[in-house]
Amino acid sequence: MSANSDLFNKAYSGKKRQTTRKGLIMTDETRQIGFIPMSKNGRRHDKRLLDKVDIIRHIPPEVTIWADTGFQCIDKQHPNTQIPKKGTRKRPLSPEQKQENKIISGIRITVEHAIAGIKRLGCMTQILRNRRPFIDDTFLLLSAGLWNFHLRTA
Repeated sequence: MSANSDLFNKAYSGKKRQTTRKGLIMTDETRQIGFIPMSKNGRRHDKRLLDKVDIIRHIPPEVTIWADTGFQCIDKQHPNTQIPKKGTRKRPLSPEQKQENKIISGIRITVEHAIAGIKRLGCMTQILRNRRPFIDDTFLLLSAGLWNFHLRTA
């Protein structure tokens, strides 16, 4: 097995059925990107990436973390966390829980808008064929910087 095929297997995401990279993004309520750690292989889980970065312990308790459902156990690490509830076929969500999930998703949409702002730069949406090390992180930081600059000048 060559080194190139080993890299392919580590970066292969079964969910997307292609080689992918995954990163975390933290934003504020104004869609400004405040923190981007280095990206990792796409097959890793979001929670594992967050644990590896270990940023949660640096966030003060009075700051609310609005996370998506990929970070289910984060509320044990930070006292002020809001995560949408998951429903199952046997235990569907109550109308109150659905309303709460709508409120959380309404606040979290700013993160999705920030991700869309990063993707305005075409290199973040196209397939990256460059083999240079850390070039994907460089493009991500460049895209985030341009997005933050756009928000400040708009």
